[in-house]
Amino acid sequence: GEASYAAARRLGIPADPRAGGVRSGVTYIVFEDSRVDRIEDHAEAVRQGERLVRRLVGASARVR
Repeated sequence: GEASYAAARRLGIPADPRAGGVRSGVTYIVFEDSRVDRIEDHAEAVRQGERLVRRLVGASARVR
C-alpha cells in the first residue's frame, strides 16, 4: 500500500510495486489501535512511531 511505497522511498529501496523491494533487512511493524488525528501530520506520525518502537524494544533503541 501507500505506507510500503513511502517507507521504501525513505529507506532508499526501489519502490516499484512489481520490481522493487529487497529480500531481507527490513522489518515492518504495525501497532494496533495507533493513529494520528490528522493523517497529513507526518511529523506527529513519526513522533508517535518512535515512541511506540521505544516502548516495544526499550528506551535506548536507536530509531532511524
